[in-house]
Amino acid sequence: MTRRPRRTATKFLTYFQLLDAFKEPGCPVCSLLMRGAQKALDSLMYEQVNDPITRERLVESHGFCNWHAWLLPRIANSASGVGVIYRHLLQVALDALEAARRHVGTVQPEDGGWGRWLASRGEPSPLLVWRQKRTPCFLCTLSRQSEHDTLRAMLDYIGEAEFAEACGRSAGLCLPHLELAADLGRQHPNLRALLDIHVTQWRDLHWELGEFGRKADYRYVDEAKGREGMSWSRALELFAGQQGLFGPDRRRRGNAGSAEAEEVAPEQSEAVAQESQDSAESIETRRFENARLKRRVAELETQCEADRKVHIALEFRIHKLAADLKAMAAGVDGVGVAETPPQVPAVVGGTADHRPHPGGDNNQ
Repeated sequence: MTRRPRRTATKFLTYFQLLDAFKEPGCPVCSLLMRGAQKALDSLMYEQVNDPITRERLVESHGFCNWHAWLLPRIANSASGVGVIYRHLLQVALDALEAARRHVGTVQPEDGGWGRWLASRGEPSPLLVWRQKRTPCFLCTLSRQSEHDTLRAMLDYIGEAEFAEACGRSAGLCLPHLELAADLGRQHPNLRALLDIHVTQWRDLHWELGEFGRKADYRYVDEAKGREGMSWSRALELFAGQQGLFGPDRRRRGNAGSAEAEEVAPEQSEAVAQESQDSAESIETRRFENARLKRRVAELETQCEADRKVHIALEFRIHKLAADLKAMAAGVDGVGVAETPPQVPAVVGGTADHRPHPGGDNNQ
């Protein structure tokens, strides 16, 4: 019996990507897919414009889907590559259009326009035949696989306290991705934990939408708005996902079972495959733990540096306060000395007082 590869390295990499995506606004899976699409297009524009296999895939799919096509203007210096690719595609489309025009010229029934319409219904236009043979956008296919891998990694790690806490602080999954996660993880032991987190998040958003509506009332319009001010935008993304992500070519199969069936590895020797897989997973596990420790050390170093700066700032303030107190004490002492009257010698033991008398010397 063969086993499906667990894609250990991909899962470990996704762990860190998700932790970073949790800190960003919106669905973390949508954010990763959008970033991955831009990276793939950037690589394609710079390295694969003239690659025969890539060009053939684009011919078969009639170019990119709407989502990926309109990501291209965001890629720096992509205009020349787009021009080269779509000139080729336009030539293929022009050939199909010319064939369709010739086809229309061959339909000439004797009974006028109605007969022409009936005749044309018998044989579809070459343009329609060409469009019906269009394959899905190949970048969407790669995106779909990345989407499944990301959601599986999320299910695997949501049972960890640190990961769950980071997920709870994020915006959470959009409804399309939460639906897919529930489909892929029907028997996953951590599915309940994932759903629990989203119940809490959705209740909070529901309350914020209520506050947003209340503060729209003229009686409360002067109240300050907090997070609820943009709750309507987050509700849109929750139900629809990020803009442009779920286009026509992003249709997935009706259930996770069919997706699983596509990922079954080819037949191979069980003993060799098992040993190789276990060895690879052991290495990747160690790399993952090492990377996670490095990440934690980096976070602690950052925290220590921040604490050190705070400590230095506090020491500076303490020294400054001490200096101010010394200056104040010196000022008070100076004032006390100036106000003390001069000491006058007193008569001791019957000795005559040497102070001058107001009436002068009586002996004179």
